[in-house]
Amino acid sequence: RVEVSAMAGSFSDLTTDKGLKELNDHLASRTYLGTGGQATTEDFEIFSKVATVPNMQKFPHAHRWCQHLTALKKLFPLRDWPRSAASAGGKGKDQANLEGLLPHAEMGKVITRFPPEPSGYLHIGHAKAAMMNNHFARSYNGQLILRFDDTNPSKEKAEFEESIIADLKTLEIVPDRVTHTSDSFEQLQELMHKLIKTGKCYMDDTDAETMQKERFDGISSKRRDQPVAENLRLWDELLKGSEEGQRNCVRGKIDMQNKNKCLRDPVFYRCKTDIPHHQTGFKYKAYPTYDFACPCVDAMDGVTHALRTIEYKDRDPMYEWVLEATGLRKVHLVEFSKTQFSHTVLSKRKLAVFVDNGWVEGWNDPRFPTVQGVLRRGMTVEGLRDFVLTQGMSKATNLMEWDKIWAINKQKIDPVVPRYAGVGKQGAVLLKLDGPPEPICKMEKKHPKNVEIGERLLMMAKEVWVEQEDAADISEGEQVTLLHWGNIFVDKIHRGAEGKVSEMVGRLNLEGNVKDTKKKIHWVPKLDEQITNVVLRELDHLVTKAKIEDDDKLENIINPSSLVDTEAIGDPMLKTLSKGDKIQLERRGFFIVDSKPMTLGKPMVLIKIPDGKAKDMGISSKVDPSKLQGHQGKKGEKDGKDSGAAGSGADKKAQEKGGEKAKAKAKAGGGKPADRPIDDITRLNIRVGRMQKVWPHPDAEKLFCEEIDLGEASGPRTIASGLRAHMKEEDMTGQLVVVLANLKPRKMQGFESQGMVLCATSAEGKVELLKPPAGAQVGERVNVEGFEMADPDDKLNEKTGKAPLEAVREGLRTDAERRGTFKGAVWQTSAGPVMAETVANGTIS
Repeated sequence: RVEVSAMAGSFSDLTTDKGLKELNDHLASRTYLGTGGQATTEDFEIFSKVATVPNMQKFPHAHRWCQHLTALKKLFPLRDWPRSAASAGGKGKDQANLEGLLPHAEMGKVITRFPPEPSGYLHIGHAKAAMMNNHFARSYNGQLILRFDDTNPSKEKAEFEESIIADLKTLEIVPDRVTHTSDSFEQLQELMHKLIKTGKCYMDDTDAETMQKERFDGISSKRRDQPVAENLRLWDELLKGSEEGQRNCVRGKIDMQNKNKCLRDPVFYRCKTDIPHHQTGFKYKAYPTYDFACPCVDAMDGVTHALRTIEYKDRDPMYEWVLEATGLRKVHLVEFSKTQFSHTVLSKRKLAVFVDNGWVEGWNDPRFPTVQGVLRRGMTVEGLRDFVLTQGMSKATNLMEWDKIWAINKQKIDPVVPRYAGVGKQGAVLLKLDGPPEPICKMEKKHPKNVEIGERLLMMAKEVWVEQEDAADISEGEQVTLLHWGNIFVDKIHRGAEGKVSEMVGRLNLEGNVKDTKKKIHWVPKLDEQITNVVLRELDHLVTKAKIEDDDKLENIINPSSLVDTEAIGDPMLKTLSKGDKIQLERRGFFIVDSKPMTLGKPMVLIKIPDGKAKDMGISSKVDPSKLQGHQGKKGEKDGKDSGAAGSGADKKAQEKGGEKAKAKAKAGGGKPADRPIDDITRLNIRVGRMQKVWPHPDAEKLFCEEIDLGEASGPRTIASGLRAHMKEEDMTGQLVVVLANLKPRKMQGFESQGMVLCATSAEGKVELLKPPAGAQVGERVNVEGFEMADPDDKLNEKTGKAPLEAVREGLRTDAERRGTFKGAVWQTSAGPVMAETVANGTIS
């Protein structure tokens, strides 16, 4: 056997079908042998053991891997490839460490599950969850269960189940078992009957509005202590779906005074009689809630590790209560952050609004964050997988930008997609040459550095089309290079009434050295019968708001210009492409073939694939790439030109234009704090602290004196706050609080105050402490979603016109969910958002 690192596993003789099948199975869920986003020494060591490239039909993943490594060896013959994270004892660049994150995991015994509700199409957030579950199941040689959580018949359709299975197959995720929660309805009813009989659950006919208020206020339901016999009678009525049963629900009798409101007697069963279940029809009238069904079915299915996003953290005690109450086996809960992207709607309900109103083509619209949408836009499965692995099991919830995932995707497609040319039809300039009287052809490499993808036919004619943008920057008598043909001299330039170039006349200088020219431009032959009519489609955000709130009306934030088309004259060989093929149009960018018309005269539609960069390759885009998908123009980013791109003045102007826009949107990352904008929220040093002592100020009747632990080696800080009129000492002592920690120390009635305790104030004047969730670490910095948290000021300037605190104060508020925010972006800790107890839509000070 050929032994590889533990991450890659071990394979039998790779000259046999058995060994190749093992290799193929291992590569089914990864690009390389390891879990990182790049090839390693181990890949090439194992590659050397493969006698011939495996059969693509029998071993598609091994075939793809071998072809890719062959190309890499030719592209980078002298590169010193890194060792894998497993063998090197660390993790690669941008690679999250995923080892050791499953508690009590045993090789061969791990069972994970991906439990989507069949009420919509998979989006990129679901893809992350599916890939993480699949990753751990395969890494531990365990099993992955695909379980449809079909407990709400009013939302679910068989159509969605079919699309989810198809999308997972596209993502190269093949579950070991496919089940439904509805498969366990009988067992769930038996478990609930047992809980009611033992007094752990009760029937309740309290109306929804009253129940919500009682749970919020910690008031027990009037039905909480009704006799078990009555509860069992009403349970039978619920199962029958009778009129009396429909007025009731089942609630767990947990703890109505618990500070975690999720534990205040949650609903575990409810009646639904008006719509058939897509699996069971009208057989059942009562359906379990997710909170009850999920832990039970996890345990019954043998799941060892339930991966859940951090938003479920408050519900974890309820999950554990259900398992204990029912006597089912323990399941280990493992948390990871929820995927959230800037300018992106991930709510299935809101996505359905776009579809139902005809604002998009459908669930596979390339502007949609669905799996089908992002793949149609040019995302690769490998790029998506590597992005997920870079995120890993982090619990920090951030509003991410799309630039990183598209940059990873570019790394996947750049080495393997063919190059072609396309010239914008509007303003296209005819260049007349002393070329061949009849068109001539030659074979040209499809990729300048990858001979593996073959050659294409290049057609040359005495007249060619060039870009208006290039022509405008060329001077008479100048020598320029026509890419893939050679040098020319431009002898004459004709301009129209508006000063735009209408025609140029030139002569070939094929003996000239391409290194002597500053401008290298693309072109398309003027062959009216052969050229390909093309529509270049650029896409922007579907919405104009970075972070979408629950109460946002989509019609108010929809982007009316999210799709921009440009007619172009395309290389004749574009006709040979198929739908879904990815290419690069030189100096324009990467594109994917979206449609290839069957009707003569209809244009081919190419969708532009973002590359994560803030600047155009050469020819200016109609959709500014510095704003596209939330790109923030990061410091030190290269201009992203292809190796054959022009260095023309037009190119530079486009780059300067893009660069200025990128700079205008730059985040706080560049420069010292004092050099950043005055209203940069990251200049504030907001920390989690614990209130250790509280006592009244001896000389100021409105002030409390406090000692607050911020995890500093120097010990707790002393802070004075004007809270005596609003709360009691005993309500503050021991509490986790949020402190602005970089104010200049000051004396307050003789007491030194070294910071500010941040509170929320309602419109009626009610004041409450802002509190981090339990589990937040004392001393950790509070992050603001969507912001790169650069270093804060050492001490905040407090002079008028120069004070960051005053500049940001207006944006500091609690939202409708009582979360601390800055301009709508939520304040986050490692354990979840900072929140007020009751003050919603209040100010923070």
